[in-house]
Amino acid sequence: MSETDDQRALARFATVLASLNREESLTARLCEAGRQLLEAEGAAMTLDYAGNGRLMVHATDELSAQLDDLQDVVGEGPSFDAAHSGEVVVARLGDGNEDRWALFSDRLIDLGFRGTLVAVPLRAELSVLGVLSLHRRGPDQEEDLVSARFLGATVGTALLQDPRVGRSDQVSHEAWATRSKIHQATGMIVAQVGVRTEDAMALLRAQAFARNTSLAEIAQDIVGRRINFRDFTIEGD
Repeated sequence: MSETDDQRALARFATVLASLNREESLTARLCEAGRQLLEAEGAAMTLDYAGNGRLMVHATDELSAQLDDLQDVVGEGPSFDAAHSGEVVVARLGDGNEDRWALFSDRLIDLGFRGTLVAVPLRAELSVLGVLSLHRRGPDQEEDLVSARFLGATVGTALLQDPRVGRSDQVSHEAWATRSKIHQATGMIVAQVGVRTEDAMALLRAQAFARNTSLAEIAQDIVGRRINFRDFTIEGD
């Protein structure tokens, strides 16, 4: 990125950020500013995307949350690739011809989504703190990769320098409760089956995929003892 490009992106980002409600949390404002900067319909911000502490801290709309959760369920998608590679990933999805993420693409058809997903790694120094996932329905259009890379570096640095990010006063109670429930359910699977934590998470994802639902709903059923992996019983089946 040239100095001129950098300055232009910074000016646009500052203008958008200044227009937002200061009463909103930092993560909410950064997420919305990113959505406007890249002219997306919606956005979701998730920290520690590829790790065990993965936490979606904000979504601008329900579809953004669904797209992010779906990638979590199937364990693949543009956001996972962005988290691992540290590079912006742009994907045209919903046509049923995306071989890179076959499971994710199939479920997008069920969801009725057809459009573009942009996954921006939130970089700070040499680390990727999380991913900002943005979506836009409709026909394909040229993406502003210069602004996307700038956005990832700017938001990543802001997150790293603000000690409040990730704390309960900056993340919705619902987000913390959901992640806590998933951790609790994973621990119960470990106790019931005697597998490693990462294997328990794989079983949780597999059950969510098989029942075409979210990790949060499956976790709730496990914690509520409606699903038991010890003898694999499901209440109501």
